[in-house]
Amino acid sequence: MAADDEPVPRLPRTRGFKLSTPQLVRIGLTGALLVLVVVVQRPCADSVSKFVTGFGEGGSAAATMPKPGTVDQPSGPGSAGDYVQLRTDMTPAEIEAAIAQAKAKAAQRAGSAGSAGSAASVGSAGSAASAGSAATPAP
Repeated sequence: MAADDEPVPRLPRTRGFKLSTPQLVRIGLTGALLVLVVVVQRPCADSVSKFVTGFGEGGSAAATMPKPGTVDQPSGPGSAGDYVQLRTDMTPAEIEAAIAQAKAKAAQRAGSAGSAGSAASVGSAGSAASAGSAATPAP
């Protein structure tokens, strides 16, 4: 019976977490910041939405801005319709055909325009097309 008289070792009982005051302040401020973000999110998002969508309502430029789908492609010199796209994956024959197409467009515009300003721009486009054909190897 001597074994029953010996003291039984006990587990230490202390507080679960030992946090210092600065750590508690940091935890409290982080929680307050999270609550602030959740509370302020909706009014701030509404204000930004009104600000951004308010640009399309009216103003000095509202009458001159075209609506999508109602814009015609420009056909004058220097517009996107003047150019023929050359891609890197084109064969030499395709490049020659694109250059011939650009020359035909330039000749058509030169014949229909007839003014000195458009002739000068066509001449520079024609010289650029011929420079491009000189840079391509002969098949």
